[in-house]
Amino acid sequence: MRITGGTMRGRILPGKVGQGTRPTTSRVREALFSMVGQDLSGWRVLDAFGGSGVLGFEALSRGADSLTTCERHRGAARQIRASAAALDVVVDLRVADAAQVLLSGTWDLVLVDPPYDEDPLIWAARAATATTRVLVIEHRSGVDWPDRLDALYLDRVRHHGDSALALFRAGVLPSPEVLDEVGQDAPVIEDEGQG
Repeated sequence: MRITGGTMRGRILPGKVGQGTRPTTSRVREALFSMVGQDLSGWRVLDAFGGSGVLGFEALSRGADSLTTCERHRGAARQIRASAAALDVVVDLRVADAAQVLLSGTWDLVLVDPPYDEDPLIWAARAATATTRVLVIEHRSGVDWPDRLDALYLDRVRHHGDSALALFRAGVLPSPEVLDEVGQDAPVIEDEGQG
């Protein structure tokens, strides 16, 4: 896997993806950070379902100040540790259940990519209380999201074939009048199609 943007753009993560890990494709990663933003300077980031670790490394590449990665499977955690060493970056790697880690603090950006057979709404509700700026949930298409999760509002949902990204932001949902002035609609539902 190759990092798609930032100071480490083009760097390849060493090793192979572990069995049972579903890495986020490069196309979806690029879409995710185009939604969140390319400059994460000063941000604290949590990747709640580390897997290959690539989402967190993408955030560090874009200037995040710190990265906490949660991965409960020891083999995948070892691979994340090896990738961090190869990239010469520091990761607070926690070999634990994501639910426990989400209760342990708050982060500016929380990335949640649970297994597709788990309910993303439950994970999003847990993650909302740990998020101070932006929450992104990767999930199977077809989820009906609420307009609000705790202090976060639904900014947009972007579809990429069978996968989708739901992005929630902290703050008050702008009024329809303000959105009209800048030519935006909220929430935005985008379909990137199958290919």
